[in-house]
Amino acid sequence: MNKLKMSVTKKFKNLSVLALLSIGALTIQSCSKENAPAQEYTFLNITNTSPTLATFNIFVDQSKINQQAVAFLGNSGYMPLSPGDHNIKFTTAGNEPVISKNISLETNGVTSLFLIDKAPNIDYLIVKDTLGNMNSSKAFVRFINLSPNAPSLNLVNKDGDVIISAKSYKAASAFIEIDPKSYVLQLKDNRTEPVMEPKDLESFEFKAGKSYTVIAAGLIGDTDRPFGGKIFTN
Repeated sequence: MNKLKMSVTKKFKNLSVLALLSIGALTIQSCSKENAPAQEYTFLNITNTSPTLATFNIFVDQSKINQQAVAFLGNSGYMPLSPGDHNIKFTTAGNEPVISKNISLETNGVTSLFLIDKAPNIDYLIVKDTLGNMNSSKAFVRFINLSPNAPSLNLVNKDGDVIISAKSYKAASAFIEIDPKSYVLQLKDNRTEPVMEPKDLESFEFKAGKSYTVIAAGLIGDTDRPFGGKIFTN
């Protein structure tokens, strides 16, 4: 678990405990308050895919969620929040403003926010996470192209067929079923006459009932943040 995930987990552990205590309290008081409303939550996951050497601080409603500045592909893991509007802000490690926007989160929703591109085009990409069935005998995978100068890409099983095809920059697929096993995946140019060489990802075991996001990130031809891919467990 990376340091940002550890920080967020610690930061929101008390919230989870309080939620459980609240549920217990509601149960005890159910005889007199049968109609007491249950606490509602939504979940947000934040990932830095901005292809720079910069590191960032992340603030949710003015509360800093990281202990150390977040580098390229740093990820918060899912954090519980109240449904509704929230301000998400990134600053430099020295707390210079980078981007600040309000986002709206649905009740019982699961959402991913990606910091994308770099100045002057730095922005957020918001994607709803409709995860696969945890009781399924299949694994679930989606693909998001977050490389600003990459062509339309296919996600390919190196030893087999195309898994997800033709995703241009900022396009995200739905989660699809795959057989649970180890794969070596490739990011492959979707053009009729490919110019970009396929990019292999490290062998990864996809497990039944779990959902995974594969992203293309970095910049083709860049030495600081070269083009590549990463697999996240949702």
